[in-house]
Amino acid sequence: MDASREDLPAYGALAAVMKDNHYWFGARGFLFTSPWVVTRDTVRHAAVILLTASGEPIEIAAGGRAVSAGAAAIAPLTRRGLRAIDAGLVSLHVFPPHPCFSAFHGIPKPGVLALERARFAQFDAAILRAYEGRLTLSDARQLFDAIVAETVRQLPWAGRECRGDRLHELLRENPACSLPELAHELGLSYTGASHYFSRVVGLPLRSYQLWLKYHTAAELRLRGGTLTEIAHASGFVDSSHLCRSWQASYGLSPSYARDPSRVRIVA
Repeated sequence: MDASREDLPAYGALAAVMKDNHYWFGARGFLFTSPWVVTRDTVRHAAVILLTASGEPIEIAAGGRAVSAGAAAIAPLTRRGLRAIDAGLVSLHVFPPHPCFSAFHGIPKPGVLALERARFAQFDAAILRAYEGRLTLSDARQLFDAIVAETVRQLPWAGRECRGDRLHELLRENPACSLPELAHELGLSYTGASHYFSRVVGLPLRSYQLWLKYHTAAELRLRGGTLTEIAHASGFVDSSHLCRSWQASYGLSPSYARDPSRVRIVA
């Protein structure tokens, strides 16, 4: 993305016309919609699926390359920029406990894969309702699951089933499960459990633990409390540490995500 875009606001430029919508599914992930997202350099721990309610393409920059697509999948830990202005962005974040998470690691470098937008046409009515903030949480989750399933069918890891093994089951039951607890449940040594975790989940344990801090902060945000309280409870040093980390990952501040005048939260 060129330097002329550096001064553009990241989120919220069209909030007076259309709010962002955040449908929260706990440890599985979330669905986020926005009429305006312009970020230059962010890194998610989640796998991400991007498409638009309008069918118009968006621009994704990663590894010195730019991809223009109406739908795309992004591998976890991919450093990327995004330009989606007035296109009806719908963004799905697939979290590490999700059984399909590791399938996204098959995306080749630099970590962005254009998808066939036409194969999502069957969901267009629901995608538009999600963008307009008119889906219930249950309907949004059904849409999330359907889009994830269709995306996995288009990934290079072709034909592989989403994992439903004991490790993913444990993480869905308790995302904060410690490595010794996982080792005990899986009948493995501490070292063996660490290697198994990286292989099956597709994310190093240390990266997973950082994601868990973000996840805990997001859960606490739904219950209220100050940013300082949320930061301490989720393992950040202070609210400044939380804000810097959140900005680097999502391209927006935690206060923006908590602002009801800009974001409608469905959880």
